[in-house]
Amino acid sequence: MTVSGGRDNVEVVGEAADGQVSAEVGADGLLTVLRLDPRTLRWGSRELAGQIVVAVRAAQRAHLDRMGESGDEPAAPGEHEAKTLARRLDELEVQASRDFDRLTSALDETLRRLEGR
Repeated sequence: MTVSGGRDNVEVVGEAADGQVSAEVGADGLLTVLRLDPRTLRWGSRELAGQIVVAVRAAQRAHLDRMGESGDEPAAPGEHEAKTLARRLDELEVQASRDFDRLTSALDETLRRLEGR
């Protein structure tokens, strides 16, 4: 885990596969950057997706740990805010699923091209 930035824009990095996959979350705990070493394109799509999840979760865990240390935990949302948050999380889940499907498809296509050489 790596922490960088000032207090208002803290970024936390989580890694997987010996640093070949890294994920960065911002001060809000949401994913801001995903980095893949070019060698990861040789992996199967399932293995790569699994390592991405490991890196993202590591960054998110580090972010939550850091929040607990600084006492910056957000107040519990009201009922209206909770419904809005739940709806937004559902939207993000659908979008993430689409993004992972596109990533998997692109990786599969890249692997097919590399194998055809």
